[in-house]
Amino acid sequence: MEATTDAVAQAEAAVELGIETLRGDIRDRILDNICRQMPCWTKMSEHEQRLMIGRCDEVAGKTVREAIKVVAHQGFDHLVVSTGKWTVKDGIKLEVGASGSVDDITKLAEHGAKPAVLVLAEPSVFFGQRADAVADKDQPDLPIDEGDEAEDGDEEAEETEADRSPVPEPPARETRSRRTREPADA
Repeated sequence: MEATTDAVAQAEAAVELGIETLRGDIRDRILDNICRQMPCWTKMSEHEQRLMIGRCDEVAGKTVREAIKVVAHQGFDHLVVSTGKWTVKDGIKLEVGASGSVDDITKLAEHGAKPAVLVLAEPSVFFGQRADAVADKDQPDLPIDEGDEAEDGDEEAEETEADRSPVPEPPARETRSRRTREPADA
């Protein structure tokens, strides 16, 4: 049990949360602290691991969105809006658009024409990642293209390269039309 706890602590220390990479950092912590610690992870196929990585990515994205909402709104009623046209003359005049849901209409009606605080938060700023999460390959890469063979025999290397060249197209055949006949003495 201590070995697992030590591995979790090392994984947490290795991934520091960043602003632009927050979603990917959270995904990596989920993978490193939960998924990759399970004994069945190494027994999963590459496809199954990719599905698990995708699920962790979705959870991380939802977590970031909800965390931004909680921090930005801090328990106040809020509307998710898109900013539109704005002008600066005797203060800032701003047009915003929001969904016409009953919930949003009710919040706006209850708030009325009183002052409000506009928090400009864009969750997509936090959706980067340091690197793609990679599943373990089902089979290792095969050493097909290695330079050692070309040094042994130059003729064999040239033959191999010739074998890999694209197949040339057959020359176009000339066809005569049935309507035109050439004289026999031509």
